[in-house]
Amino acid sequence: TMSSAGTGAAGTSVGLQIGLAALANVLTSSSMAVFNAWIFRAGYHFQFSLIVVQQIVCTLFALAQVTYLPGEKQKLRISGRRYFTMLLPFSAIVAAKLYIQNKAFEYVSPAFYAMIASTLPVGVTALAIVRKIEPFRLSTVVAAALVSVGGVMIKAGEVRLSGVGFVLTASALGLDVVRLVLMQYLVQPLQLSGMGVMLLSSPLQCLIAAFGAALFESSDVSGKIMAGDFPVTAWLLLLLNGALAMAVNFVLFTFMKLASAVVVAVTTPFKDLAIVAMSDAFVVRRTETPLSIAGFALACGTSLVYNVHNIRRREREKAQLEALDAPLIPPTSVGDGKTSSDSDAKEKEQDQKRVGEDDQASDDARTWRFDDAANAAMTCCALGMLLLATAVLARLDPADVARAYSLSAA
Repeated sequence: TMSSAGTGAAGTSVGLQIGLAALANVLTSSSMAVFNAWIFRAGYHFQFSLIVVQQIVCTLFALAQVTYLPGEKQKLRISGRRYFTMLLPFSAIVAAKLYIQNKAFEYVSPAFYAMIASTLPVGVTALAIVRKIEPFRLSTVVAAALVSVGGVMIKAGEVRLSGVGFVLTASALGLDVVRLVLMQYLVQPLQLSGMGVMLLSSPLQCLIAAFGAALFESSDVSGKIMAGDFPVTAWLLLLLNGALAMAVNFVLFTFMKLASAVVVAVTTPFKDLAIVAMSDAFVVRRTETPLSIAGFALACGTSLVYNVHNIRRREREKAQLEALDAPLIPPTSVGDGKTSSDSDAKEKEQDQKRVGEDDQASDDARTWRFDDAANAAMTCCALGMLLLATAVLARLDPADVARAYSLSAA
């Protein structure tokens, strides 16, 4: 029939959209990782400064999304106390993880990092069980053991491995474990949307990275500028990197809206595989050993199966809880075509509304909303840029800059 044909066409259209979004997510995320590694290996060693640029772009993107997407402004509510006790520690962990990860790319290839990162579920699960966020299960232990074996095979199959690079890689992954657990333990209870978290967290990361850049990188940056070793190409690469960061966030946000959690989990191994292929082709030209490939396949395959199984289990548990919450006695009519359940629901909604109004009246003075979040975001980013610019400009010698500019112009 025409209706079934229309339904089939709509299903095909949605499936095509999800497929294209998944492909775009894999390509943009893997390109971002490889591009970062290429920049650092090409001689740009200012990881903090790059984080500042990326987080400013992420802040502007999140600000635009929250401003123009329906309902996003209303979801953005957080107390000032939680902003400093929950989001600030989370943002500091993320900034530290990004810096150490980028630093590791100077010593190890993105391919090795991506393969080792496939063991991440082991650490996340272990820490979640210790913190009693997740219950202990035999399937979890088996999956963790298999992924750990895969990680050992990856490391053993690496022909030339820098000790410093391996320590940095392990440290970055350790911080990533903490980040994911904090996301569940600190950020998720705030009931903020993804864009809301980005709008609140990215400016803090920008400010933290700006402090690091001012303390540890401003001297080298000013020295390179005075020596004429910071050409226009470097600035263009920074802008391109920022634009790619915005594209990654836009594609990921679109993908998360279209796809289920299972689809997102399924695409992760393909993203890691794309990083390995692009890294071996463009950044560090090499051929992976059979032992590393086997370990990578074992870790990725186990993580994929475990993640899909875990998501399905949670969906079943949620459905069972919803079934238990359903009324045991069928709703009865109370007149005017309404049922007792309708009346009870309406009374409950009115009670919740009264409680919400009372809470809102008491929390108005302490609750941050969109305007407060936007002001905090702009303040953090402006302070970060001002701090970094002041630290660099204070070390510049105008005569050396003019001389370097004249030499480059000649």
